[in-house]
Amino acid sequence: MSINRRALLKGALAAGVVGATNPFIGNRRVEGGMFGYQPFTQPFFKPPVINKGSSLDPMPGTPEASLGSDAVYHGVAPEFYPDHPAHLPDWDSLPEKYWELEAVEGPWQFFPGVDTPAFAYRGKPGTASATPPSFPGPTFLARQGEPTVVRYTNLTSVETSVHLHGDHGPAHSDGSPDFYVLQDKTRDYYYPNVGPRLNATPEVPFPATVEEAGPYEVAHLPTTMWYHDHAMDVTGFTVNRGLAGFYLSEDDLEVQHQQNGFLPKLYGDFDHVLALKDFKFNNDGTLAYDLLDHNGHIGDVKTANGRAQPYMEVYRRKYRFRILNACNARYLHLRLNSSKGKNQKDGIPFLMIGKDTWEIPEATDLESFTICPGERFDVIIDFSQLPEDVDTYYLQNIMHQTDGRKPKGIRPKKEHAAWLQFRLLDGDPPGPQEIEGVENGVYSVSAGDPVREYHAYSNDEVVATRVFDFSRKHGAWVVNDKYYSPRRTDAVPLLNSCERWIFKNGGGGWYHPIHVHLEGLQVQSIDGKDRDHPEFPVQYRWNTDLINLEGGEEAVCLIKFRTFKGPFVCHCHIIEHEDMRMMFTFDPRETGEESMNDGIRNHAWNEEAALQSGMPTGCIDPHKLLFDHEQTLASGEVVGPGDVPQLEEEGVGFPGDFHDNVCEPDSGDWDPEGNQLTNDSPIPEEQEDR
Repeated sequence: MSINRRALLKGALAAGVVGATNPFIGNRRVEGGMFGYQPFTQPFFKPPVINKGSSLDPMPGTPEASLGSDAVYHGVAPEFYPDHPAHLPDWDSLPEKYWELEAVEGPWQFFPGVDTPAFAYRGKPGTASATPPSFPGPTFLARQGEPTVVRYTNLTSVETSVHLHGDHGPAHSDGSPDFYVLQDKTRDYYYPNVGPRLNATPEVPFPATVEEAGPYEVAHLPTTMWYHDHAMDVTGFTVNRGLAGFYLSEDDLEVQHQQNGFLPKLYGDFDHVLALKDFKFNNDGTLAYDLLDHNGHIGDVKTANGRAQPYMEVYRRKYRFRILNACNARYLHLRLNSSKGKNQKDGIPFLMIGKDTWEIPEATDLESFTICPGERFDVIIDFSQLPEDVDTYYLQNIMHQTDGRKPKGIRPKKEHAAWLQFRLLDGDPPGPQEIEGVENGVYSVSAGDPVREYHAYSNDEVVATRVFDFSRKHGAWVVNDKYYSPRRTDAVPLLNSCERWIFKNGGGGWYHPIHVHLEGLQVQSIDGKDRDHPEFPVQYRWNTDLINLEGGEEAVCLIKFRTFKGPFVCHCHIIEHEDMRMMFTFDPRETGEESMNDGIRNHAWNEEAALQSGMPTGCIDPHKLLFDHEQTLASGEVVGPGDVPQLEEEGVGFPGDFHDNVCEPDSGDWDPEGNQLTNDSPIPEEQEDR
């Protein structure tokens, strides 16, 4: 009998409906302050640093760690090797370092004393990288120009793919949705920790010399990134389960800022990461998540760094907070308040010094700000501005939202929940100076100060204009009326070129925060308001890797495609929209060079594609894919599948290669447009043309 995914899926769904006992459907949800917990009675959690090692066994790139090997089944990026055309000699100006990371299943306490089955990243036990499992996962501290390899092993029950959000790096290491790390397998993620080159244009040879490529563009050297799972169709489930963490980087300028007392020491006592995430719980302490709800997951429990409404002790000094909206679909509008109520009292501004991955040219005061899913704001909070009689202070969200469609607006009368309490400590911070000659917590950064230079792209550089329309179709999500297929490339930009991308939200009353991999965007206009318009959002005046589109809005952006060939993806960062196919592939290539994809063949169709994707075979057992089949987790919870039958004929789901239990990876059984349902069906015209 053939493995018919459609029949299996319908049967599994039917069984699930009859039983109606799956805790992930959320029918046993409980409300509010649960499990007897009183808000602001558990301490803030600062994720541990994952330490670097000087070697791996076997070493990356050796035959023992090559594609298909037992040790590193998914191999390492081709760009890892010094003879690769993209790999310039100055990538190795500092010795290579190594981390070992695992994804595991186990308990996490969002509430004191309540063990919730979750997923978590941890530094591998018994190595220099060892850390306990945590949410957020361990924090990576990287150095510009110091190449690193993260040896990542997936010990969970489901497929994963790690995306370093904001990174300028190889496609093999970018977390493309079906560049999997399968269960009990390992991938070497190569992060050269380089930025794009200032001189990179189509006229520069490929490969180029260091002199031809020019210096790094300082404006695009990262400071605040985050890593999270990005596996095809199940990212919402795995991120909601706990697979996310921070990756911070410093370059010469950032080090100079610290040594001069302008900014706090990297990840010291005055530099914190802050992941804000809403969760929904069942009354037995398990996480509630509905894999069949594609609107956007909204929770009712507010957490900061994986703990429900914690407190944090701070001195009356300046602190740096790298704030991440880690929610699947909830938008936040943040303000500071000495009251927990709807009216603001003793409000002080956030001093924004960075947006998403990069620092900005000028430190800018924000009284409050909206932050959408996946977005980061890098801010300074100066607690010395508070009156002496204020001893507790709150980070509040005043954006009201009840479902994944969109927020209902900034409504402090309806929504003013505090997600984090600050407890003010008097006196001087104890301990030695973190930076020699700089008093702890006393930093010179102020509004109007320059932070990092900025290079604006020019319309004269644009070689092509493309339009991408994000909309809804048959209960799922499309871009330019097409569901995402990992085997189709929707744009093939010229390597090292600049293009104009116009993003349109055709989804009516839905919001869509759009994220592009590989490079940052420079927004030229939003809904007709250009950069000189007084209502142009301040957070989009500089580099950004995410642009939010409200219903019917249009954003005109410039983007470059430097250093690395693809494939890469662009998608909505409301994760359930991304999972249900609101995503497309772009693949920067040299003049006349074809994309790795042709619409049908899988990512192991030839040796080059297999090395680039890290997939030794296209024959993935569909029974092990959570979105396709029911899975039993280590906790005993039964989850999945995550599809709906009526979307099968729309081409939504993973393209299987099994027929009569035999893998036929080039059998042509898959059409991303949904028109080719059997092996005997003709190839659609658009694929014949290709």
